[in-house]
Amino acid sequence: MPKIAFVCTRNRFRSPLAAAILQRELAGRNIPGEWVIESAGSWVHDLVPPTPEAFIEAAKRCLDISSHTAQGIEALDLDSIDLLLVMEQGQKESILLDFPQLTNRTFLLSELSGPAFSIPDPYVTKEPCDVIAQEIETIVKDNFEAIISLAEGISQLSQKKNK
Repeated sequence: MPKIAFVCTRNRFRSPLAAAILQRELAGRNIPGEWVIESAGSWVHDLVPPTPEAFIEAAKRCLDISSHTAQGIEALDLDSIDLLLVMEQGQKESILLDFPQLTNRTFLLSELSGPAFSIPDPYVTKEPCDVIAQEIETIVKDNFEAIISLAEGISQLSQKKNK
């Protein structure tokens, strides 16, 4: 059962959308097996719902994020995560400092499509939320096979180690 988690800063816009997009792609492409898709934030203070802009972008894509509540990365069972996909280089560096056991399982989402780059936080950079949401959707859809293949490979290695 491969487990993938997406991480952004507050777990209220980028990572919940990325998780919902991947879940939709898994269902739509009839990928076999049980998959666990989660999201978390690297800096979460309150257990709050997604931002209004996240709901708007989710609705445009027929995604349901209504049950999502922000959670910090420390709420995840990090030992069971096969693939951790983060939005920004600084998040990756910080996570790997705090959780070095995730070194071979943590990647920038953009790394799967070529040269790595940070997907900006629209609440910090003031870039339009619709542009950021579209970028996330495009990366997830265009790199779907790479995401699935990487998660399955890591999951199989973990299972072999635990035998």
